[in-house]
Amino acid sequence: MRTLVVGLDGANIELIKQWAKEGKLPTFEKLLREGSYGNLESVIPTITIPAWNCMTSGKNPGKIGCFSFIHKAPGTYDFRIYTALVEKEKCIWDILSDCGKENFVFNVPNVLYAYKINGYMVAGVLCLSEEKLTYPENLKEDLYKMEYKRDISSIETLWGLSDKELLRKHKEITESQCEILFHFLGKQWDFGFFVLTELDRVQHAFWNQKETVLSSYQNIDRKLKELLDRLDREDEETMVIIVSDHGFGPNKRTLLINEWLARRGLLVVKKIPAVEVVKPLLRIQKNPAVVKMLRVMWRKLAPLRPLYLKLSKGASRTPIQWDKTKAFSYGTWGTIYINLEGREPEGIVKEEEYEQLRTEIIDGLKEIPVKAYRKEELYHGQYLESAPDIIIQIDDYVNSISGVVGYGKDFRERFGGHHRRDNGTFIAWGPDIKENCKIKAKMYDIAPTILHIFGVSIPKDMDGRVLKEIFKEDSELFHREVSFSYREKSEERELIEKKIKKLKFEKKI
Repeated sequence: MRTLVVGLDGANIELIKQWAKEGKLPTFEKLLREGSYGNLESVIPTITIPAWNCMTSGKNPGKIGCFSFIHKAPGTYDFRIYTALVEKEKCIWDILSDCGKENFVFNVPNVLYAYKINGYMVAGVLCLSEEKLTYPENLKEDLYKMEYKRDISSIETLWGLSDKELLRKHKEITESQCEILFHFLGKQWDFGFFVLTELDRVQHAFWNQKETVLSSYQNIDRKLKELLDRLDREDEETMVIIVSDHGFGPNKRTLLINEWLARRGLLVVKKIPAVEVVKPLLRIQKNPAVVKMLRVMWRKLAPLRPLYLKLSKGASRTPIQWDKTKAFSYGTWGTIYINLEGREPEGIVKEEEYEQLRTEIIDGLKEIPVKAYRKEELYHGQYLESAPDIIIQIDDYVNSISGVVGYGKDFRERFGGHHRRDNGTFIAWGPDIKENCKIKAKMYDIAPTILHIFGVSIPKDMDGRVLKEIFKEDSELFHREVSFSYREKSEERELIEKKIKKLKFEKKI
């Protein structure tokens, strides 16, 4: 029996259940009625990276060294792509490849470049090199013959499109990528992992326009019907598992974390004249009406685009005076670093003050109220030392986080949608799957459950569990004993080797 994972970036299970019940999503209604489903709890921070990494590896960020899209390099204030700083984690398809299973992997966001597996691979939207887009390399020729379209990643393209054009573009991308999926289905395979990003992109932009959001869910619903019809024509039975990296909700309020730190005297920023000029424009562009106006101007004033992008990029960074700063955040993920003496190049917080400062920050955030955690409360594993010192969790009150400064307040009002941790999507359908069964699952449970389906031993260091409750009670999968594999090296020896590699890395820096 084959297993196909369909990733729907940002799919909200509550919306799916509601619209399926109302008859607006007939394919989803069939999948829910004939399968097992429930909320898939995401990770903290609740963002694409590390969510897909944790799902496909079955491990928490502390074990794989992935806490966001980019990481602070040890001993520096530089932030780099996370893969440059850690060893690659083994994903489901790597383990299955080692066991002789044939795989195809397409458009999974945490695949930054294609590499050799037992099968075929197309990297996700974050792929850094066109040369490393596919494995085998000649697969690229097939993709472009089928007019393969990747996700929209250019801000110039996004700003150049009207709302109607943007929505149409995302549906065209889904159409194109599903054609690639159907192409892979015609090959020999045991396991497939495929991701569509339309729902995430549309909900970010149009969350407050429910009919527009519904139209994208209906577009996905139609493609799922086409997928099920194609699988039904095949001789071999296939189990379908639908997952999302996180759910979705309104984005009404953004916490300006570096602004909050600065107002408490924990962070000091430099003033750069060119950046100060453009900040007022950056503030007003968050208004939906202003955004529409700016999009029109963007299309008409092409010569000014490079200057605007350069200034915007500069204004989005935080120019920090390190010798006066005790704590800082980078990006939009709510990860806070302590400027620790001996660890950071210009650290001013003494080791004996470290814990007291973390407590001060976490307790201060509670007054807003904002929920924040020490890294050891969330993570464990060999990369714990590399994790941010404090991690903020978005919720009903704080919908998103930004590291920009210059607004003179802790919050700003927003529009559109943003990620939620608690309403991600899990649906399993096919042979041996229990019908109309409601469950609760976590991101880490997907990898061990898939390995169990294939009868492959689960690495003991995976953090998830096998979702046995989704299987029919008279099935072999339900009664099969869960088997585990153990590391060849002792954990102590592996940790020593990691520390030696880290020291070598720091010397290079």
